[in-house]
Amino acid sequence: MTDTSWRQTSSMLKTRRPAPRVLQIAICNPPFNLLNGDVLDQLAATLRSLTAHDTGAVILGSDLPDIYISHYDVGEIADLGDLIPHPALSPPAALLRGALHLESLLSLIGLRWLVRKSPLGGMSNLNSYHECTALLRSVPQVTIAMINGRAFGGGCELALACDLRIMVDTPAEGIAGAGQAIRGSGIGQPEITLGLIPGGGGTQMLTRNLGPAKAIEICLEKPLLRAAEALQLGLVTRLVPARDLLQTTLDMAIKLSKRSPAAVAAIKDCVHIGASSSLFAGMQREKAHFAVCAMQPEAQVAMHKYLDGIDGILGSQGGLEAFEDLDEGIFSDLTPGSAAAASSAAATAATAKPKSL
Repeated sequence: MTDTSWRQTSSMLKTRRPAPRVLQIAICNPPFNLLNGDVLDQLAATLRSLTAHDTGAVILGSDLPDIYISHYDVGEIADLGDLIPHPALSPPAALLRGALHLESLLSLIGLRWLVRKSPLGGMSNLNSYHECTALLRSVPQVTIAMINGRAFGGGCELALACDLRIMVDTPAEGIAGAGQAIRGSGIGQPEITLGLIPGGGGTQMLTRNLGPAKAIEICLEKPLLRAAEALQLGLVTRLVPARDLLQTTLDMAIKLSKRSPAAVAAIKDCVHIGASSSLFAGMQREKAHFAVCAMQPEAQVAMHKYLDGIDGILGSQGGLEAFEDLDEGIFSDLTPGSAAAASSAAATAATAKPKSL
């Protein structure tokens, strides 16, 4: 299904389907594209509505030129202070963790709307943020952040929750250069400058992506990175000129949308959950996922097709070009249900074939 026209699917999100099995989401919260509880709720609802059969890749971008996500709405963060009647009564972290857990439980029974009308509303938004980023890390679709400009604070964390990040290669924020009608770009976690820490997963994802030393450096000493620095560190996957950003991201999404959703979900789980466990537990997790993927009907069809043509791929006449169809996802259809559909079609054709006398 393809629909290249934009649809305003909620008050702060636009979506379109620029290619089969690809969904493009644009966050629209002018003038600065701030994240807030409403944006996160709408994004989470969109992600939960996806099916592995219809969608294989999601592009998460912005509807505003030159801005991905400026940061999280500081006003909503400041509202957390309403919980404290006096600065001297700041509660211990353990008590706040308990309150966050309670809010999560209440949300499971449909009472989040009520919590948001109470002084615990800030807790609700914080939980919503983590629920949304957890979805990005776990859905069976490949998620790609298309970073068209600044991505500070919550914008950096939202991008880090995606599987891949393609960023515009423009000068740094504030030094765009004469004659360039752009705001510039940059990515990082500047919360420390307001006496805060990253609250949407930044400390954890930076540590897992870059290691503890670089995570500490970015969060404390170098909160704003230029695009080239982000690429050098491995924080973003690729830098491209502004004119090529959409097409490059779309080309990647089309290719990756053809991957097996079961394998995509399994890889994400092994990396994000398994790799945070002990080596033994992580290996056990990988083995189980491997077996599940090998039993998928579509994987069975693909493996038998590979075995039938293995001489042409690995033999003396083979080469790297023999792997192109595999890499591009056109060697075998891995869409859920495709194996059953092909088997049914073959059976129907066999039944319809006239019998010879």
